[in-house]
Amino acid sequence: MPRRHFPTLPAIGLPESHYAQLAKAADHAGDPFGREAAKVGQYVTLAMDPNMDWHSKRRYFEHALRRHCNPPPLPSEDVWMFYKSLASLVRHYAGQEALRLASKEDDHYALLTRNGVPRSAVTSKGQVFFAELMGLESRRPDWFSEEDWDQLKIIRSQWI
Repeated sequence: MPRRHFPTLPAIGLPESHYAQLAKAADHAGDPFGREAAKVGQYVTLAMDPNMDWHSKRRYFEHALRRHCNPPPLPSEDVWMFYKSLASLVRHYAGQEALRLASKEDDHYALLTRNGVPRSAVTSKGQVFFAELMGLESRRPDWFSEEDWDQLKIIRSQWI
């Protein structure tokens, strides 16, 4: 079996045009792995926009996982590992962003509580926020790693 060339994991935070050029070049060269890496870089970078709401960010993370982190049927171990590393990259950034947002909200709720806002009002805000961030099910969504999910549950449990 010939040795495959896999690209390095994409750097996150470059201009979107950079990823588009990489994907186009990979398509032209017949490099499906390079294309998928470029697309993952593109969608994760888009999701990291600090001005975007969580719902939009989550859609980018979900799209990257669903469309660009799945190996073809019956992959060899090296192909499977490449796609697994792409998915881990997406989960890393999704978890990082969710934890950043949860930490910011946690600080806000603590300030409200210190300023005399009734706990029931803070709990109501927390229920809405954490439902949006984590979903309504108790099961971990695919876009979070187990470790990040556990940390999010700890933060949530302080307010709900």
